[in-house]
Amino acid sequence: MATLLTRRVVGAVSSLLLATVALTGLAGPAHAEEGYQYWNYFHLENDAWAFSEVGPADYQPEDGDVEGFRYGTSTVAQGIEPRADLAEVNFDSVCADTDAADGEKRVAVLIDYGTDEGQGTPPEPRAECAAVAQDASSQQVLGEVSDVRVESGMTCALDGYPATGCGVPVKDADVPTNEEPVAFALPSDAPDGTSDAAVTSEGDDVPWVLVGLGALVVLIAAGALLMSRRNKAA
Repeated sequence: MATLLTRRVVGAVSSLLLATVALTGLAGPAHAEEGYQYWNYFHLENDAWAFSEVGPADYQPEDGDVEGFRYGTSTVAQGIEPRADLAEVNFDSVCADTDAADGEKRVAVLIDYGTDEGQGTPPEPRAECAAVAQDASSQQVLGEVSDVRVESGMTCALDGYPATGCGVPVKDADVPTNEEPVAFALPSDAPDGTSDAAVTSEGDDVPWVLVGLGALVVLIAAGALLMSRRNKAA
């Protein structure tokens, strides 16, 4: 009788434990991972992006390095990478037409403004090459190729995007994965042709030609008037 009672107690406890486990599994995690909407910062290492452990002001890139910035929502542990095809957008393709003087280094900078996350339409991604002093930080490099808004040591906006806010907290952060590469504007994509100064110079030629023609007309008219007076006097 005691054995039968013991079995029933054990069975009831086991059923209760199984039900608790099942309910726990259906409920999901108790705390969702929180994140931030901000400019994520990366270094290119061995042809792959490495999420920076420090801010751009505390990092000093070397000549030939590639730095990446991507605006979007991420977690503290997992950043959101620039969507560049690194076979096409790399140091060679970005800095091919940029020379460095003595005491300078060249650093390629990839800026991905991300997708629309309630901050207005983002600009198109682009890549630039900065020729800076050898001891320049990544923050100084970034300042050479972009208009940077910094608050409390944090990079808040590049080229005015986003217009407001800085490191906005996001609950239930959903970090996208396996994103398709997008096109980046390269320095070599800039249209060829004459510079603005050249255009202005060429445009200034037109008024001077008109002035010259006007002066010629005046001289011809004056000559004709003088000849007319001489003929009347004769």
